Amino acid sequence: MKPGAILAVAVGIGTALMVSGCGEEPQTATQRKVDATAYSGSTVGGFSEQGWKAGDKTSWEGQMRERNKGQNEYQR
Repeated sequence: MKPGAILAVAVGIGTALMVSGCGEEPQTATQRKVDATAYSGSTVGGFSEQGWKAGDKTSWEGQMRERNKGQNEYQR
C-alpha cells in the first residue's frame, strides 16, 4: 500500500471511532419510586428495633436520631 492510502485508512478509522460515541442515549436521573413511607415499617419480624412502633413517624425519627449518634465525622 502507498503511504497516502495508509493515512486515508487511519483517518477513516479514527473518524469512525469518534462518531461511534455520538450514538449513546443521554442518561437522565429518574425519581425514586417508593411504595410506602419509610416509617411504615417492615412486615417481616426481626427487622425492627425494640421499642419502635410501626407507622409512628415521631417514634421512627427518634430511632433514626439515636442510630445516627456518633456518626458525624466533624464532631469526633
